[in-house]
Amino acid sequence: MVETIHTETQMVDQQTGESVHQDLRCFVLVVMSHGDEGSIVGSDGRHVKITDLTDLLSPKNFPEMKSKPKIVIIQACAGSK
Repeated sequence: MVETIHTETQMVDQQTGESVHQDLRCFVLVVMSHGDEGSIVGSDGRHVKITDLTDLLSPKNFPEMKSKPKIVIIQACAGSK
């Protein structure tokens, strides 16, 4: 599921159709969902590991954002404890 999001989600200039990732100065992701320890639950009921989600922001997977601030806010349950 995360790979699907990664490959299908792109920011493009509406005029030129070119990627605009290189123009970004920071990245903010807010996720509000149900969860379990170490994962969040998608609208389809499938669990996604938080580390899989945040790994998408690594320089290897998102080189345009290397050395730029990234903020991830997750509002979800973390299990029954």
